[in-house]
Amino acid sequence: MSRVRTTRAHDPKSLPVKDRYGLLVGTVAPRPIALASTVDADGRRNLAPFSYFNVFSIDPPVLMVGPTLRGRDGTVKDTLANARATGEIVVNLVDHAMVEGASLSSTDYPAAVDEFAKAGFPPVDSDTVKPARVGEAPVAFECTVTQIIELGDGPGAGQTLVCEVQRVHIADDVIGEDGKPDAHAIDLVGRCGGNFYVRASGEALFEIPKHTG
Repeated sequence: MSRVRTTRAHDPKSLPVKDRYGLLVGTVAPRPIALASTVDADGRRNLAPFSYFNVFSIDPPVLMVGPTLRGRDGTVKDTLANARATGEIVVNLVDHAMVEGASLSSTDYPAAVDEFAKAGFPPVDSDTVKPARVGEAPVAFECTVTQIIELGDGPGAGQTLVCEVQRVHIADDVIGEDGKPDAHAIDLVGRCGGNFYVRASGEALFEIPKHTG
């Protein structure tokens, strides 16, 4: 039987940014993770995970990644600065084997630090863009950044990168017998609130047949 839940209403704009962040990311979950590879104008590598991420168009093929301005002072993170400078990005998907390294790469290192080395991920040259892809990733999307949508200018404000996919690299071992990506084999992880993640494998996966009428 259906039920109506008792709820508590919140005005997000009345909350401090930190509390607003916890409320939103703790409820809108799980979220796919984009492990974003970029380079700065001098070619220095950067790698950072973002869970404000999804696919938004098939024709043209477009992903969106949403780095935010730093919550403490509203300054620009390296991924956004690099995307502005070069117009290129590689979006690597994160499987369960990669999640510890991806988390390590989220540390706010100085711009000169190579997060590939910190996380222990092998960089592999891309075909169409300068940023390297993560050799361990089950899927990597080489993209050009065609637009940056600024949603605000204060701490925590989203700066959405519109990323047009130029090349997709898919590992052989995640392709099923039907030639399509296998949800069990790809073993992706999603981001939840706090320190929580979810693993999309085993009993966590289930099917619901599509209704035709």
